[in-house]
Amino acid sequence: MGPTDQIRVALLSDEDINECFQVLSKGFGHEAPFVDIYFPDHDTPSGQAQGSKRLKTWKQTSTDSTFLKAITRAGRGDQEHIIGLAIWTHMKESPPAELDKVEDVQEVWPDKDDREFMTCLWKDYVVPRTRAINDSAGKGVYVLELLVVHPDYQRLGAGKALVKWGTQAADEQGLMAVVEGTPIGRRLYEQCGLSAEIEEMRFDVGEKFIGRKKPKLIFMTREPAS
Repeated sequence: MGPTDQIRVALLSDEDINECFQVLSKGFGHEAPFVDIYFPDHDTPSGQAQGSKRLKTWKQTSTDSTFLKAITRAGRGDQEHIIGLAIWTHMKESPPAELDKVEDVQEVWPDKDDREFMTCLWKDYVVPRTRAINDSAGKGVYVLELLVVHPDYQRLGAGKALVKWGTQAADEQGLMAVVEGTPIGRRLYEQCGLSAEIEEMRFDVGEKFIGRKKPKLIFMTREPAS
């Protein structure tokens, strides 16, 4: 594939959700512990069905979230296909620290230990973005909640295009942009103007889950361009 002008960013439709979730699963694989536990069994038919359903519900019920797709025609003749996904949210209120206020925890995590582990992670996960929202003087912040590119199309500009879409929107609204980024994604975010505010986010899961793999996430922020 050639230059980034073969990549286009567009709004995601409900009909795109299933294909996008497959991109999500392939893009993250099992290299992102937070994604693995947040979307259980995401590489299985049942896990993909459940994950797609959750994404569709999120898209249909959140007026503050923008679901984006990166698409290209390269490699498949004239037919456009989805190679990346991003979700940007203008978050004006602090997210609940209790996972059961935002998810059907019994349905998504039927295993009690998985449910308890994810609940512990969530409580710490929302702390930095909550602080950023509280410090925003009521304006809120623009949160990159999800970014993924299909492994066959990485390092071709799709990720940067999806991030730049959001930072431009944040600039237009005078908002800080934030992301809980992985070490792998750090260079991309830095190229798009974000910088590390917290080098490694803290996850206190207690002795019970000391053997489980915890996420390694960097809280990164970007002030709006003047």
